[in-house]
Amino acid sequence: MPDRYDVVVVGAGIMGVASAYYLQKNNPEKRVLVVDRYGAVGQGNTGRSNAMFRNTFSSSDNQILANSSIEFYLHLQEELKTDVGLQAIGYLWLMDEPQLVKSEPFLKRMEGNGIRTTRYYRDDLRRRLPSMVMELGGNEVAEMIGLPDVDGAIFGPKCGRLDPDKLARFYADEFVKAGGKFAFNSNVKALLVGPSRRLGIEGEPLVWQETKFEGVSLSGSAEQTVLSDAIVLASGAWLNEVLEPIGIDGHVKAKKRQLFSVYAAGRAMEELLHARGFNRLGLAPMTILPRAGVHFKPVSEENCFWIGCEDEINRPFVDVPEHDLDRYQAENEYYQRSMLPVLSSYFPDFAGAKMKAMWAGLYAYNTLDNLPFVFRSQNLIVVGGDSGSGIMKGDSLGRIVDSIYRGEEEASLFGEVRYNVSKLGFEERDVEPEMWTL
Repeated sequence: MPDRYDVVVVGAGIMGVASAYYLQKNNPEKRVLVVDRYGAVGQGNTGRSNAMFRNTFSSSDNQILANSSIEFYLHLQEELKTDVGLQAIGYLWLMDEPQLVKSEPFLKRMEGNGIRTTRYYRDDLRRRLPSMVMELGGNEVAEMIGLPDVDGAIFGPKCGRLDPDKLARFYADEFVKAGGKFAFNSNVKALLVGPSRRLGIEGEPLVWQETKFEGVSLSGSAEQTVLSDAIVLASGAWLNEVLEPIGIDGHVKAKKRQLFSVYAAGRAMEELLHARGFNRLGLAPMTILPRAGVHFKPVSEENCFWIGCEDEINRPFVDVPEHDLDRYQAENEYYQRSMLPVLSSYFPDFAGAKMKAMWAGLYAYNTLDNLPFVFRSQNLIVVGGDSGSGIMKGDSLGRIVDSIYRGEEEASLFGEVRYNVSKLGFEERDVEPEMWTL
């Protein structure tokens, strides 16, 4: 492998390969290398993702970044016939009356920005989800844990699921076709910092010298130094590992997130899996329950449901995660004691569902405002901080990285949408905080 490139991209998850693709496509004369500790693209947290997408946000920044990416994925799937596993099953937020009232101003804002949603009332839900229990009176478990009745729902039709492996491979394949290179099984030990102008003095760079990033030091299958004119750091939950030793704040903290897969066995569960009236596919939507963030989605090709929950309090942050993600195990007790009582109160048939599989991964949060960031420090560009929705905004973020690399003030997102790239930095950060959370 040659030891000098124009750009080295660190990380072959969705944000890394999307960034690399646009860097190589729009700068064909440049030599771009992607390095990753795993043996293929999307083998870290991207591959363990629930891989959902939505455009239903209160923040106009989130709306723009997600909606443009979704439009591109739809373009791939429907117009270019490139299978990225996209299923527009929709998102269904089940709510009690206070939640519905609280959501009204957010929905009006979405509507004003062209984001379409539908309000479902109890009769609508009874027809579409006959196995759901909406009135929980008399349910001792529900009363004990304080679960509210379901008074209605908000449905987002331009929402759904993707296949993270297929999407990552699309970007990787196109990157290679454009002339890009990969170095797998190669861990970045450190970013190399040097003086902008070498003077031949021992200990350079000294405090009074201007510095630049000269490349990366690798371990693994390629024990070597790779020099580069620019570096893009897209290593997700591991940003702090290489940034903190050189005194740059990575702005991320990771948390373990878990997914549980259960079989849709029996007539009632199969009918729920293939619930009609929500989408053209005749599948249940991604469904978010009114309490505790418990949600489920249909995975019809496996005849099962994937179930998750984004717990916050009492779930510790991880500053620098382990390299081996198998060290983060899903907890069956967490599913049985914390998630299942909520899930089975509204959908009793889940109580007897057999577990198929369970796994865990890491979300990497930007704890400032939970929106993504892309910032530049000299010739280093850092992108991240949006775990949980990195895939749904990945295309937009990849285009923004390329625009910053080329020194442009605005990025051209898919659909000819212009976006000021400084909004996602930290020096001139100007993003709207996200309020559409339940």
